[in-house]
Amino acid sequence: MPLPKRDRKVEAAKRMIREAFEDLERAISPTDSNDFGSATLESVQKAALDIENQLAARSSLRNMRRLMPLFSGLQHYSSAVEVLCNGTPYLPWIWAPIKLILKVASDYVEAFEQIIKAYSRIGESLNRFRVLDATFSQNAGFQLTVAVFYADILRFHKQAYTFVRRSCWKLLFLTSWGRFQRRFDNIIDDLKRHEEQIDKEANAHHIAEARDTRDKLEAWRQEALAKLARDEEEQTAGHLQTISTWLKLDDTDQVAMFDKLSTEGTRYPETCGWVMKNSTMISWLKPQPDPPFVWLQGNPGTGKSTIVGKLATFLRASPKSLVVTHFCTSSYASSTQYDRILRSLLFQLVHANDDLIAHIYWEYVVCKKVASITTLEQLMATVVTTLLGEPGQSQPIHVFLDGLDEVEAGKQRQVVSLIRKVASGAKARGAVFKVLVSCRTSPLLEKVLRKQPVVSLSDEKECLEEAISTYASHRLTADAYKLSQLGLRGSDLTHLGRSVARKADGMFLWARLVLDYLATNIFHNRHEITAAIDTLPRELSEFYERILTNTISNFDPRSVDRMRQILGWIAFAKRPLRKSEFRSALSFSTGDPKVDELVPSYIFDIYLQTPQSKLLIAEDKVIREHSIASVTCLLSGLKVFQPDYPHFDRSLRVLKGLHGFHIYATEYWVDYILFIVTSPNALSQPDLLPSVLNDLSKNLESLGESFNAFDDKDNSTLSENGLDLLKAYKGLHPSAIAALEARSRKALGDKLEDEGSAVDLEQVKELRDVLVNYQATIKSLLLIQDFPGVTPEELELFKREFRTSAYTCRLPSCPRATVGFHTNELRLEHEATHSQRLRCLYLDCQYPPFTSARALKNHEIKCHEKIQGRKRIRRVAAWPQHHREGSQQADRGTSPAACATSEHL
Repeated sequence: MPLPKRDRKVEAAKRMIREAFEDLERAISPTDSNDFGSATLESVQKAALDIENQLAARSSLRNMRRLMPLFSGLQHYSSAVEVLCNGTPYLPWIWAPIKLILKVASDYVEAFEQIIKAYSRIGESLNRFRVLDATFSQNAGFQLTVAVFYADILRFHKQAYTFVRRSCWKLLFLTSWGRFQRRFDNIIDDLKRHEEQIDKEANAHHIAEARDTRDKLEAWRQEALAKLARDEEEQTAGHLQTISTWLKLDDTDQVAMFDKLSTEGTRYPETCGWVMKNSTMISWLKPQPDPPFVWLQGNPGTGKSTIVGKLATFLRASPKSLVVTHFCTSSYASSTQYDRILRSLLFQLVHANDDLIAHIYWEYVVCKKVASITTLEQLMATVVTTLLGEPGQSQPIHVFLDGLDEVEAGKQRQVVSLIRKVASGAKARGAVFKVLVSCRTSPLLEKVLRKQPVVSLSDEKECLEEAISTYASHRLTADAYKLSQLGLRGSDLTHLGRSVARKADGMFLWARLVLDYLATNIFHNRHEITAAIDTLPRELSEFYERILTNTISNFDPRSVDRMRQILGWIAFAKRPLRKSEFRSALSFSTGDPKVDELVPSYIFDIYLQTPQSKLLIAEDKVIREHSIASVTCLLSGLKVFQPDYPHFDRSLRVLKGLHGFHIYATEYWVDYILFIVTSPNALSQPDLLPSVLNDLSKNLESLGESFNAFDDKDNSTLSENGLDLLKAYKGLHPSAIAALEARSRKALGDKLEDEGSAVDLEQVKELRDVLVNYQATIKSLLLIQDFPGVTPEELELFKREFRTSAYTCRLPSCPRATVGFHTNELRLEHEATHSQRLRCLYLDCQYPPFTSARALKNHEIKCHEKIQGRKRIRRVAAWPQHHREGSQQADRGTSPAACATSEHL
């Protein structure tokens, strides 16, 4: 006999039930689902009653009778779905998760109440199975609708379980419930629509209509699920962008560095293959808690960053691990700042979890919390705890920190301390949080990273030699056509590659420079190539010297001197200069404050291709040149930024970038001059320095009486720095004292509120006023759309390069004194971290903190005393202690100020 033909609708219903069951089974941990198979509906009802009794004992009784329609509906529904679940463990999973979810949620009443309401709404949709089960249990269309109910119920169980089983779920409840509510509403809407479908199935007169409606209903269901997913993705993307703005994060540099390194590793994959076989690295890459830390150690040029890029790319190729990277390099000053490292790591971690994005958006961004260091450190711990505490979470977190030695020493310890704290908390919970630090060794890092596993590239010379040989062979093979004409083929190229690798001694950078040299020079025969490899200097400094010699071989003496000048700025500047500052500094190095032409930008293409020089660069001479440039820039500024200077000419000079060096000059002119005057015979040397110093002193002296207050001031501490030697310059001496005093945090606190976003120029009375007027000029130029004599492209370039120069931190020792902010509000918010701030203690007062006790007192008098007034308290000799306590009890309703006065008297 032929086998009975299977009904396609019944098979579709069974497949839907199976997929829903498997999806929920994956979401729930085996420990939690251990007894699901033996759970009965009666045991779940009994557990609900037990929970009700426990809540009653805690005086948190909820109306659990709202669940009775759910249990009654499940009883009838189970009869309807049983025929589809025969021979499977699917049936108990309709009710078994309810017990677990209610038990966990009962610890948090607000969440428990919301889940009770949700389950009671599901119960309302199950009532009609009481009358339809017996009649339509064998109807194929009816069974398909029953399967939809099963899938929706289990989908709700999954959402609810995931919600209450995540780490920190109580913290995330208020911000995440909205997302869950949308998903739940979608499930309820689906159930409601299928209720109508059941009614049509029950009406024999509408069989054709029911069939058509069922098809439309399934199409609506899929469309609704897709729309829900799209809406959530759009909302999450919007929240993520807002969080990025709140964090003040610009990850363009990080993306560019990672792309460059990962591309290098992908282009020559064999060069990093050895690290995948290293036993320490194998253990670190595995999804297991140990070892949580690994230190990849090596000298500059050994390929550490490329290895990090390769490892990160390898882990990201699999969704099993969440990979977070940060590259520190002096090429991008912001990448080495502690707060930037923290923001970068935090944003990448948050990016992986939609509910964390919602939590931070509502709790931090909408509530206007300041993204301070303390806040971000606490948030980092919360984020990692949440990510590693997800139910069924098996995704480890791998963090890569490259170039930590580039970070300021004190901040290195801070970074390691934070990461170690987070990693310790993760390990205590059995979670996998791993960190790889890649950098050179140093006494500080040896101390803070002691006892951590180390992969030292110095100990892997054989592996590095093989990797460099492979790299060199790839590079030489790329030039095979040209080399073949010199009789170099196949095994010859391999031999050349090995020669390069042997001489490189583990230094990838040296090998790359040699191969670049071979690729760009002209050789007549194979012996010249082999001779070049043998004779090229082994030390990088010597190699750079040879490159430099080739570069300057056709320079005239003036060009050679200018190159020495450029390299002097690189070697001895107080901090790395931006290109706009560099060009301005070179322009003022002539000692002419009236200079009106900026050094061209092509100098960077000609001169700055080599970071070292064989030219004699004497520090004393370089410091004198820097002093001349700084003093000349200030001289020019004293004239140009006076309000009576022609507005058009001043704006044009600033737009050209002629005064881009002004911020640097204002910061460091005192350091340069003190270095000069404390050197023997410093001011007797025949150059422009004594002349420009006299000019600056006379200009400052002519500003008037604003400096007279400093003449008789006792500055014994400051005199020890050589300031007494400046007394011959009547204008310079008080200005130098003022500049050094302004560097203290106390001085910063006194002027935080002095300056806003004004663009009007004030009369210059001291050097600091020149900087204020310079920045005011930038602010006004940022608002314009065109300017005579300046092309739109030049104007846009100016705005891009100088936008942050208008609002720099006014504490000279702060890194943000160079890399400023886009608005004055952001600057004030940052500067507040440098000084002590006092908050108003009146209830509900929303004023920001004040910088001094006098400012706080003036605020209280102006804003609070007129409203509430102070109660006069009669002065008495003394009250007994019990009278004093009684008075305090009676005066609980008085203002905080009155209470403070009472206690004082």
